[in-house]
Amino acid sequence: MSDELKAKVKSQFGVSADGYATSDVHAQGESLGILLNLVKPQPEWQALDVATGAGHTAMLFAPYVAQVIASDLTEPMLTKTAQLAAERGLTNLETRLADAEALPFDDNSFDLVTCRIAFHHFPNPHQALSEIARVLKPGGIFGLTDNVTVPDKQAAGYYNAYEKLRDPSHHWVYPQVRLEAMLEKAGLNVEATSHILTKELEFHKWADRQNVSNANKDKLLEMMRHIPELLQPLFAPRWADGTMYFNLWEVVIVARKVN
Repeated sequence: MSDELKAKVKSQFGVSADGYATSDVHAQGESLGILLNLVKPQPEWQALDVATGAGHTAMLFAPYVAQVIASDLTEPMLTKTAQLAAERGLTNLETRLADAEALPFDDNSFDLVTCRIAFHHFPNPHQALSEIARVLKPGGIFGLTDNVTVPDKQAAGYYNAYEKLRDPSHHWVYPQVRLEAMLEKAGLNVEATSHILTKELEFHKWADRQNVSNANKDKLLEMMRHIPELLQPLFAPRWADGTMYFNLWEVVIVARKVN
């Protein structure tokens, strides 16, 4: 299953690099500034951004650290990251092809590791966290940003089915409490969390970023009309201007590797 899902990630995101480079949620989302403020990067730090996508998080931190490596499983995303970094004159950013669950870096290499809006694609999240903890220096910081869902298992299952219909490379979005427990289990002590961030998405732009077929768009819209009551505060769908708008929740968590 892991290899199959990773192949889907490459397939889905390999053709979506331009879309993610210009996506408001990814390029300008509220979580970027919050992550930067909670991490408090230092000028001597060596940093790694895991599953960088179009490199927005890596480029955010580059001016504040000595060096940042933007890593990803998908080569077209790294090509786009390198292009954007060059356009911004970021000479301390390099790209590296890397699987989050088998990072090609030595133990205790980085002062900071970040991962933003990508954790829900990892088929073996505990393995990814183990790798992140391994490459962090003792006392190093991990900054995680990801979507979160409600704790109820049935409602969370509906949420994830909705996401997976849009993007076959989607694995699972967890409740915040589960993410925090996973971090602690990996030896990463949670030091700070943001409040739940709400981001509103326009349905067709969201679906088109993953090249969703018209038939699956119809299914997704029908699913949204019949969401479980427990998901109503999260999705809060509304129909206006001939389209549908809905929310997703996101959280920023900063943890420190145990010495």
